[in-house]
This record gives sequence, C-alpha cells and structure tokens, in this order.
Amino acid sequence: MITKQVINTLYKKYRKLPESPDCLDMPLLFDYASTHHNISIDMEGPVDALIIRSIDPASPFHRIPLERIHAIVPFENWVAIMLHSSIIFLDCRSPKVSVHIRQHRPSFIERVRGLLGW
Repeated sequence: MITKQVINTLYKKYRKLPESPDCLDMPLLFDYASTHHNISIDMEGPVDALIIRSIDPASPFHRIPLERIHAIVPFENWVAIMLHSSIIFLDCRSPKVSVHIRQHRPSFIERVRGLLGW
C-alpha cells in the first residue's frame, strides 16, 4: 500500500538525478507497465523522452525527458516514476494512472514572515 509516509520516503531517497539516464531501470518499467500503458522511448526528438500513451497528450506527464527522471521504483501492483516534484504511479494491472505532486512547504523564515505580515 502506498501511503503518505511511503511517498515522503521516496522523495527523500530519490532526490538526486542518476549519473545518466542509462542508470534507470527501464526494463522494469517495460516488463511491468508497458502492456496497459503503451510506453515507448522517443529518441528522434531534440531530447530523449519517455512517452506514456495512457496519459492524455495534453498532460505534462505524457512525455517526460529521460534526463528528468530520478528513478523507477516497483511496488506490488504499481510502478513509480520519480521526478523532482512529482511521482507518476502506473498500475500494472490496468491503464490506471495516479500522479502525486509535492506541495511546497514554507521554510521557518517564510512562516515567521507570514505571521508578522512582512
């Protein structure tokens, strides 16, 4: 089960980009999620990108530059694609997609300024 605590742990663990997109576990993504999500890699454009066709083409998560992906993490029934401020969860059993977008948490100084009205 993917809980808020699991999501926070993922953001902490995968906060840095890998040395190269070649370090990503792409076979894992294709083995678990390509059947229902029609995933492909576009190497023809100016930037190599992962295309998830189960996501609306108008969505910013439809085409993701490989250089922006931090990790690919498997779960029991999901595969997570880690980005800097979001996680795309792809269901392994259906074309269901869930996206978590990390909220900006104000720093201590920002909270104090807000309280003082500065």
